[in-house]
Amino acid sequence: MSEELRMIVENKGGLEYTQHHIKALDQDITRYCFIPGDHVRGKKIAEAMEQPVFLSGTRGMFVYAGTYQGVPMNVCSTAMGGPQVAIAMEELANMGVDTFIRVGSCGAMQDDMGVGDIVIATATNRDGGTSYNYLPASFPAVADFYLTSQLYEVAREMKVKVHIGVATAGDAFYGPKDPEKMDLLKKAGVLCAEMESDTEFILGNYHGWRTGALFVSDGGPKAKEIQSRGKTKINIANHASDQDFLRGEDNIIKIALEAMYRIALEDKKN
Repeated sequence: MSEELRMIVENKGGLEYTQHHIKALDQDITRYCFIPGDHVRGKKIAEAMEQPVFLSGTRGMFVYAGTYQGVPMNVCSTAMGGPQVAIAMEELANMGVDTFIRVGSCGAMQDDMGVGDIVIATATNRDGGTSYNYLPASFPAVADFYLTSQLYEVAREMKVKVHIGVATAGDAFYGPKDPEKMDLLKKAGVLCAEMESDTEFILGNYHGWRTGALFVSDGGPKAKEIQSRGKTKINIANHASDQDFLRGEDNIIKIALEAMYRIALEDKKN
């Protein structure tokens, strides 16, 4: 265990929690944090680090500390939706985070996409509500260019095929869909739909934090698997057993970790 991580894990010293929702200590939190929605994926990211430590599990946000190639990093799985990811980001930033990578899942929208496809988002159509409490509708939800470039460069070096472009994010997973609106977004080249990146990017734009996001698709026009859930049939792959999804998930975790590591190395130089 590195001395820096040993201090994070052991040197509690009777310090007080500083945030209302996340009950971790400021000294446990680094500049670099992954923010998946899925708690299982959050644990997978932590387990891909060296000597991960579970820090906090309050209010549906599970926080870990670990190192990747010697660089201390954090994971905070936020669960679903803009309000939750905004609270997590605000409190994590209060404790020192300034670089966030969302490692999520999505539904693919383009005809050549299906389960296991990977999307790196450059920007997101703002179809959720939380971001409008920060910046007006005319302001675009845009990822950090350099962080996004690192995600792409790592994927290219890993020889992992990725789609790069605009996503859309909204609040109502089961809400009624407007077919004309979805067709328009698809025509405009929108790659996928999910629930958090609009909020993530707008908070990054508003506060000056670095934000990036990549997703593995669990459905789309080429999806083969249809699951029955009671009376409902949904064209979404099983996250626990679909091999195409799991391969894609493994790749986005590897890409995110390596990209964050490279960001940290550049920070150290500067």
